[in-house]
Amino acid sequence: MLQKLLGKLKGDAYPNRFLKFYHLNKERLIKERRSAYKSKKKSRICVRCNEYVVEGIVFCKYHQMKQKGYNKRARNK
Repeated sequence: MLQKLLGKLKGDAYPNRFLKFYHLNKERLIKERRSAYKSKKKSRICVRCNEYVVEGIVFCKYHQMKQKGYNKRARNK
């Protein structure tokens, strides 16, 4: 199993083409996502959709409600 994991890290074998693309372009993808998050946050637009945010957080009213549900379920585990 360790050998399989090391092979993936080197780029030898990937279970599918999507993981291969992700791992080969990881730095660029993460940089793009981070810059999109920062620009939406600065513009006071929800980071999950394009609605305006609730004061003091990065989500709109809908996604704030959804996030509260996600947090509640995660805490109960």
